[in-house]
Amino acid sequence: MNGRTRLAVLAPLMVSSLALGSVTFLAAPAQSASKPSCGLSKTADPNKIQVSGQNFKPKKNVLFQSDAGGEGTAPTDAQGGFTSTLDGPEGTVTAVQIGGSEVTCGTVATTEEKNSKDTFTDGYNFGYNLAIKNCTKKNISGFANKPGDPMWDKGFDKGQEQALKDCKTSGH
Repeated sequence: MNGRTRLAVLAPLMVSSLALGSVTFLAAPAQSASKPSCGLSKTADPNKIQVSGQNFKPKKNVLFQSDAGGEGTAPTDAQGGFTSTLDGPEGTVTAVQIGGSEVTCGTVATTEEKNSKDTFTDGYNFGYNLAIKNCTKKNISGFANKPGDPMWDKGFDKGQEQALKDCKTSGH
């Protein structure tokens, strides 16, 4: 083979390997999974609390413990979620899996407060979006799919109030 033939054969190989290399280099990194989280709720038994978690490693045990002395373990399901009870007095609860970082679940009170705020926000957004469409207030009792939670109802009312204020401000 002469020099020209070698160059004609090697040039496309070099270009294609560079192209493959750049595709590999430009490929987006894999998205990381959501971080593990957990929360607590009261049970009928005042000496127990329910611990629930999500986004942990699937099919692996989670150790959870309270700074008030209680502890327990629970296996996660195929999606990395678990629900179990913790014996003992209430306290700040943490959860961890082997090889994972410790996750603070908090206390029953902090979980209930977060849930209450989330419920209020859901009601607020629903009420606001409903009222802003036609700049009219809607009766809350007309919705069969409303959760029936007083915090959702309060949020719904506040959302509608704000939407009507926004309508007046914008001249509708």
